[in-house]
Amino acid sequence: MERNPTPEHSLDTTVSFSRGALTGATTIFIVFGGVASLYGPLLVTFSHRYNVSLATAGIVVSVHFAGALCGVPLGWTAMRRWPGSVALGASLILLATGSLVAALSTRFVSLLGGVFFIGVAFGGLDFLLNALLVRTDLDGRAHRLSVANAGYGVGAVVGPLLIIGVRPGRFPWILAAIAVSSLLLTASTRGLRAPPLRSSLHVRHGTHRRAVLTTFVGAYVLYVATEASLSGWIAPQLHRIGYSQTIGSATTAGFWLGLAVGRFLAGPIHRRVNDRALVLSGLSVTVLLCMLAQVDALAPFVYPLAGFSMALVYPMGLIWYTRLAPGDNDGIALMIFMMMSGGIIGPAVTSALVSAFGVHVVPISVSVFAIGDLAVFASARRFQSRGEIVA
Repeated sequence: MERNPTPEHSLDTTVSFSRGALTGATTIFIVFGGVASLYGPLLVTFSHRYNVSLATAGIVVSVHFAGALCGVPLGWTAMRRWPGSVALGASLILLATGSLVAALSTRFVSLLGGVFFIGVAFGGLDFLLNALLVRTDLDGRAHRLSVANAGYGVGAVVGPLLIIGVRPGRFPWILAAIAVSSLLLTASTRGLRAPPLRSSLHVRHGTHRRAVLTTFVGAYVLYVATEASLSGWIAPQLHRIGYSQTIGSATTAGFWLGLAVGRFLAGPIHRRVNDRALVLSGLSVTVLLCMLAQVDALAPFVYPLAGFSMALVYPMGLIWYTRLAPGDNDGIALMIFMMMSGGIIGPAVTSALVSAFGVHVVPISVSVFAIGDLAVFASARRFQSRGEIVA
């Protein structure tokens, strides 16, 4: 087995966030976390407003992630050609544009168009922020990743609560506010030092590293499928089994609150428990909770707990990967690109199952995705004996 000819500390780790820039990055996560959490609580409203079935309205989530799938390679290209601050600013402007189109839509097809561009910005921002954060100094990297990603959970809590406060029928005002916020956030990137990522690193990819990457790509596709299916269908499921839209939105907010709290705690927890154990234990608990959600009376209570159990999987999985394949920026780009397909596959499969069998199938569908994800992540344990660097 060859050693990686370029140790991690000699790679392009010149990215640094000032305190203000890190706050800005967290706020960006809050904004697009809020966007992503709106779809589920609004599916019933979309169905009524645009005169489509609930299953058809559920396509909105898949369209969002289809855009995100396109946004990741655009973000990767931008990071190679432009400073990180410029790439982030361009993505924020695109998010504002998509939000405004969706806010002004009078037909379902125009709503889907706006959502697609929101998704493109979402994919670009998600990739850029995580790729930049994993290029910062190793000391404090877990803290920066977990705190910034916790912003996503915070925003996702705020989204459903805004729907409750503003009322679902007035969702265009929420989208308009997101557009304005995105434009204002372009000023928050000034404290980010991130020169374009040159392709001169020449990290070699041997058989072992390709196996590591393939495993993590599969694991993250299933993770996003689980998260997107769960968060998108909590409110419609609860509404159809007899709970009010307010309860559905509040439970969705509870799911994201659990996610946010878990990610805020990720840094301190990671000091005592390794990333691998956090990922596997979190998914194991998620599987159990999703199975319990098949009981109608328990569903509003277990879904927020599922958010907490899933919280550490995303950031800790990235750290686990960077330990196994240090400096593999290409691998991280491909991983984030491919994981967006989970956001297409998961909700699309769940929507099809709901159309065929009704909303009671939602916890079963999510459980299957979570079990598959746990199995793939668990298979990555075989790489530990090889050390943290492979090529």
